[in-house]
Amino acid sequence: MTSGNKQSLTWVPLALAAALIAGILIGSHFTAQRSSELDRKLNNVLGIVSNEYVDAVNMDSLVERSIPEILANLDPHSIYFSEKDLQVANEELSGSFSGIGISFQVMEDTINVIEVIPGGPSEKVGILTGDKIVSVDGKSFVGERINPNMVREQLRGAKGSVVRLGIKRNNSDKPVYFNVTRGDIPLKSVDAAYMIEKNVGYVKVNQFGRTTYNEFVAGLAKLKTQGAKHFIIDLRGNGGGYMEMAILMVNEFLPANQLIVSTKG
Repeated sequence: MTSGNKQSLTWVPLALAAALIAGILIGSHFTAQRSSELDRKLNNVLGIVSNEYVDAVNMDSLVERSIPEILANLDPHSIYFSEKDLQVANEELSGSFSGIGISFQVMEDTINVIEVIPGGPSEKVGILTGDKIVSVDGKSFVGERINPNMVREQLRGAKGSVVRLGIKRNNSDKPVYFNVTRGDIPLKSVDAAYMIEKNVGYVKVNQFGRTTYNEFVAGLAKLKTQGAKHFIIDLRGNGGGYMEMAILMVNEFLPANQLIVSTKG
């Protein structure tokens, strides 16, 4: 091979590397340019609404309501958490929060108590499953405007604080009133752990929170003492949570050094 050919071969990888770098830089330039165009378009729309719309507009509220609509055009798992939503989610994953100790549903514009947590503040004052909450701290709390987030904001609060609830019961024509002192409410991640047939145990897990793994292991241990050799782990309706907890749970069933999960990005 001549020296001229050797020099040509030496320059080939250098030329390819230079071309690759140039391509990346050009691609980055056009991506940044496209992103800048989208930013300008959104800012122009918001500016026109803020400055020229016929009525006064709360722009912060408008943006907060618009972001979920944008993400709704992606996959079902892409969602937006507002600051308040994130705080609630973190409280629920932590394993406890301060509140009155009920589970509720908003049905027909009214807060319906569907469960009273045993030993919790509401049970101590006499609130019952089936009660309907119609007022909070002396103010009516019914109607189309009621939603679960509003209810949580009203019922949760600092430990030791008091909330006055007006309750409508089926056997009473007039509301009855209770002063409930908020306290720490434990949240369970494992809804059920029982035998469904010989050698088969069933475990229902509603989220992956701070206490989930310990609850899960306790449930498995109970079922194993009852003869369970096979397990059904029910994750229907599970809203997710901490990946660490899910990994620890899967690790109970897989052999050593077997891949459980990998992440990208």
